Amino acid sequence: MGKVLLWVEHDGAAIKDATLSAVTAAGQLGDVVALVAGEGVDGVAQAAAQIAGVAAVLKADDAAYAHALAENVAPLVAGLMADHDAFVAPATTTGKNVAPRVAALLDVAQVSDILSVEGPKT
Repeated sequence: MGKVLLWVEHDGAAIKDATLSAVTAAGQLGDVVALVAGEGVDGVAQAAAQIAGVAAVLKADDAAYAHALAENVAPLVAGLMADHDAFVAPATTTGKNVAPRVAALLDVAQVSDILSVEGPKT
């Protein structure tokens, strides 16, 4: 498929486990580019770079992203999508808040709660 933008969910210090599952799924779609957004997230970005399957890491270090509010994160993601073919977020409450907002901003359909990836187009 190409490049897949993956939103890395974290608590400011450690990456949440659901992100690791999302990396596995995203890797079946293409090259995974991890997006770490937050305030003071150098350590999280470094940890994301060490995850097997992550090809690159983008870091958005700003107070606006400190609490992972979908209202702030979704426009960031939408702005990065010109260089990516798909967006993947962990299947968490926060991920399920961000993903539909990104889809709405891009005027595309969203697919939720994926159980498996059978191929790059399914």
